[in-house]
Amino acid sequence: MRELPKDHLIGYDTVEGKRLFKQALLEGGLEAFFPLSQQFLTQNEPAYCGIGTLCMILNALKVDPAITWRKPWRWFTQEMLDCCQPLEHVKQFGITLAEFACLAKCNGLDATTKFANATMFEEFEEAVKASTISGEQFLAVSYSRASLGQTGAGHFSPVGGYCSENGGMVLVLDVARFKYPSYWVPIKMLFDSLIPVDPTTNQPRGYSVLRQQTTDTTPRSLLRLNATKRTWQSLFDPLWLNTMLANTYKDFMTSLIHALGNYPDPVLSRHDDLALEFPNDPTSPTSPSSAAAVRQTYGTLESVKCKLEYQSRHDAFHEHVERKCELYGIVDVGFAKLEVTIFFLALLGMQSFLRRLQPELQDEIVEMVGKDLRDPWIAREAGAIRRQMESLEGCCTAEGNCSNCHN
Repeated sequence: MRELPKDHLIGYDTVEGKRLFKQALLEGGLEAFFPLSQQFLTQNEPAYCGIGTLCMILNALKVDPAITWRKPWRWFTQEMLDCCQPLEHVKQFGITLAEFACLAKCNGLDATTKFANATMFEEFEEAVKASTISGEQFLAVSYSRASLGQTGAGHFSPVGGYCSENGGMVLVLDVARFKYPSYWVPIKMLFDSLIPVDPTTNQPRGYSVLRQQTTDTTPRSLLRLNATKRTWQSLFDPLWLNTMLANTYKDFMTSLIHALGNYPDPVLSRHDDLALEFPNDPTSPTSPSSAAAVRQTYGTLESVKCKLEYQSRHDAFHEHVERKCELYGIVDVGFAKLEVTIFFLALLGMQSFLRRLQPELQDEIVEMVGKDLRDPWIAREAGAIRRQMESLEGCCTAEGNCSNCHN
């Protein structure tokens, strides 16, 4: 572990750091610290600071990932956070602030994200204070390490506390615990560290305030969008290009189904996300002790049970859609009819897609789709997929690198 620059940064575990901690506690500025500290982790890879920070916040907010981690426990791990960029890409390049916000939304959080060039110091100061006096929302910073006198480039970490001394001091809970300890930093200095441009996006860095969604959406959904920031454009563009000239709902749906032919799996079941754990061969010379083997076998039985429970819910939903959803009867595809139906319901709820169509057709689509979306279960599943779509679109808009966001 490296030593902190001593000019402005104060180690959390030093005498002065403890004094600031005590003062922050008296001021009520450590309400975020306690739930975050219970979930404090070390990023798993050198470039995992963003997903490590998000994983810590998701668990601190007690968001249900709807995926079993080990045995009966549902718990976020960093390897689950891949809906905006493939993990292999993240291992090499990390994630940007827009991708961080996209991941947060895909996994059940509301994210209010500000780039440094679109905010003021006073707004940042208020956001820090509001987040540290609450255990129901947390603030993550994307900042330049060099601006704080540290080695390295861009970094993410959650904010754990605030103290009014010395013009305002912020407790940064550094998720690269192998590199630097947690520390107190002057709030103005922290804000200034958001300003340097991220060479990946040619934009400054910033911060994101995260809280649980107020509606029941993605975390408990049965399906997930099969797209990342890299593939979203190749999925979205052909769909609207092939349907923008349609005048009737029938022609529109025919064109939409045809356009989807080159992308047969736009939505996937979460069934494959539920990993099975198999015990080692008990005859192997490297097999665990009998007690460990029993625990491992129990883990296998629990994971099988989770898969069976999921499959039961999935089958029930499929039957429900067959009986209740008019669009299901229209969708004539030879593959994944349930998944394609939910994908279309989600897509047709996106204003960025609808506004490209003829006005009369827009009204007809809203009326037809609205009938199916009156059903709460169908609406929840379609809403979960739509939120993932909107998260990817928001990421593209923030970074200005997707054609479907420029029109």
